[in-house]
Amino acid sequence: MPRLTSVLGYTGAALTALAALAGPFVLYGAFTQGIAAMGLRINPVYSGGPPAREITRPGYRIVVYRPVVPRAPFSFARSFVQLAWTPAGALPRRVEDAVDLDGDGRVDLVARFDVPSDAAAPLFLDVTPAGGRVLPLRHVSRGSFSALIARVGDRIVTRIPLAPR
Repeated sequence: MPRLTSVLGYTGAALTALAALAGPFVLYGAFTQGIAAMGLRINPVYSGGPPAREITRPGYRIVVYRPVVPRAPFSFARSFVQLAWTPAGALPRRVEDAVDLDGDGRVDLVARFDVPSDAAAPLFLDVTPAGGRVLPLRHVSRGSFSALIARVGDRIVTRIPLAPR
């Protein structure tokens, strides 16, 4: 009888280990569907918010996102607007674009940055406001969530802080 108990014990342990290893793979679809059904959204401070419009330039586009205003009382991020130049491979070596953020026909800022041929090279952004909508930036790289420039896949993403209202 002790031998049968050992066999049953080892079999139970092996099946438990197999279930623990296979469980996440088998149940992954159910977990993702359940989380998607909850309606959770990524905070716009991290995602940049939803796209609002696109500006077409010869060979590339500028995606203008909706302004992000942090809601948390002790938020580490300031209000900002995110812009994405895409595709990065089609950009000229020196980008200097006048951008109308809200589509009212008036330029809100002029963004300038160099696009190095090495995708891993650091990027630096200069922003000159054309009105009181955004704050100026000089030689910004990845200073904060609200003021940065980064290559993300085949896009160059910038975040420009909004002026306080």
